[in-house]
Amino acid sequence: MGDKPPLANCLQNTNDRFINCKSKHNMQPRIACDIAQDESDCAKLMAIIQRNILKIAEPLVGDLQWYSQNALLVPESLKIISVEKTDNNRFKMLYNFDWNLFSPCLDLNETVTQKEQIMFHIVPGALEFEIIDNTRPSPGDEL
Repeated sequence: MGDKPPLANCLQNTNDRFINCKSKHNMQPRIACDIAQDESDCAKLMAIIQRNILKIAEPLVGDLQWYSQNALLVPESLKIISVEKTDNNRFKMLYNFDWNLFSPCLDLNETVTQKEQIMFHIVPGALEFEIIDNTRPSPGDEL
């Protein structure tokens, strides 16, 4: 554990669940990669992210409880639409994913395609994503 970065320790301890890592170490989700900090090739960045998309799927999708307690992410539906450079070392990623709402009692079986975007930037040895926490507040938080 001594010479590993905190993120690596977190990943080992949480089975690649970045959302736990974020709250545990107050860090944004990262994809470790060997990339120059001044990289501007959006296709190269998109390929790196797509290969590692499952590592950051949970924070990208967020809390589907906003829609329904029965809402579930459709496996392998997370797809990158595009990556665009917005500023020096800042990029915007457009992506979509499907989520399903199934409730036999209400005769519901709907699949919805959700389109989202996220900003990210390059840090030494990683791509760091700027996740906005969309966890549903508890009833106590709402009061």
